Amino acid sequence: MSSDSDIAIKVENLSKCYQIYDQPHDRLKQFLVKGRKFYREFWALNDVSFEIRKGETVGIIGRNGSGKSTLLQMICGTLNPTSGSVQTHGRIAALLELGSGFNPEFTGRENIYMNAAVLGLSTEETDARYDRIVEFADIGSFIEQPVKTYSSGMMVRLAFSVAIHVEPDILIVDEALSVGDAYFQAKCAKMIQGIIAAGSTVLFVSHDTASVKSLCSRALLLESGRSQYLGDVNTAVEKYYSALIESQRVDRGPEEAVKQTAAVASEYTDGVESFQSMASFQRIQNGVAEFINVALLNESGQMIDVVDFGQTVVLRQVVQVHKSVPSLGLAYHIRDKNGQDIIYSDTGIEGNRHLVDVEAGSVHVIEWRFTAHLREGHYSVSSMLAEPVNLNIGEVVVADFVPISTKFSLSSAGHPQIYGAAYWSNKVSMREIKNGTD
Repeated sequence: MSSDSDIAIKVENLSKCYQIYDQPHDRLKQFLVKGRKFYREFWALNDVSFEIRKGETVGIIGRNGSGKSTLLQMICGTLNPTSGSVQTHGRIAALLELGSGFNPEFTGRENIYMNAAVLGLSTEETDARYDRIVEFADIGSFIEQPVKTYSSGMMVRLAFSVAIHVEPDILIVDEALSVGDAYFQAKCAKMIQGIIAAGSTVLFVSHDTASVKSLCSRALLLESGRSQYLGDVNTAVEKYYSALIESQRVDRGPEEAVKQTAAVASEYTDGVESFQSMASFQRIQNGVAEFINVALLNESGQMIDVVDFGQTVVLRQVVQVHKSVPSLGLAYHIRDKNGQDIIYSDTGIEGNRHLVDVEAGSVHVIEWRFTAHLREGHYSVSSMLAEPVNLNIGEVVVADFVPISTKFSLSSAGHPQIYGAAYWSNKVSMREIKNGTD
């Protein structure tokens, strides 16, 4: 149990209710007529409680409308709760929405000093940080122009730069980085890691679960304004995906189709007991089709659980179809021991090689052959089966998602240890330049 001195944020039974009026004149009726309700109640947040320790980095995830932004606004004090309480300890810097806290008529320079003052810095302290703020934002001469002339990317660059350079005790980021380019996002991630290392508390809200996994040790999952889970970040992310996929669930097909597949798939049953045991963890299915076995093989077709660096292996997925559908796409993720996605591929990426015109009762074997150029360590493989709805935008309906379908360890096999998470093959050319010519 943490002592009060260790707590950065404490939320107790926090709720927020909005009154929704169907007609504008209903507001007047509510004011004039006592004892009747002319509105509907909408609980954006309902009885949420948690504690965040000083120096901890916690992610908040959930679908749109789950209450994430409402919760952050109440933590920052920009929104009053209907009931419950919030306690915070230390200076808070928050990026709640694009351009929040900026005066559009002020220049970038003027907004830096205004925001820094709101966050508790003196003019002298802002002077000392000003050059670093401007350098990180990297918006050039626009720093002397009114903020109303800025693009969305420039706005968030400046807002984020101010927030991180005030050296906050608590940093709150709500999806603000999603508008930045890849280079800026990489810079932000590096700065957030520095803030974490310095001992600040970070509350991070994003739909980018890879970022949440890489930055956070714990995560809070919200659903319809209620807390569904608070704990290990990998478990929270899996529960988040499970909830998304659960909403697409349909009924399973005829049992006859299931029975017809047993004999057909018998030659691919090696290791099926191990697969079924692992697959039960947070698996989501909708009854259209399912994996009945997934295994990792060497080139001779033997099951393996230890792979050498540079070894070519085969990931075999056996699929059983319960309902006839126009097409099915497949995918796999290779994840490290911390649940980070290291390798990903799907049949769309591999040239739209989906299963097409699949019939109920059919069984399909899909084999992915690749060379394991990974850092030494332990890995798990996730498998996914989906109906492509709109290939142009990547929209799918998930039929079967198995977070852990098989696992393996990778040995360096005498090779020098690589420094990155993975290696890919390169073609290297070298030439000497003399007197300015090749």
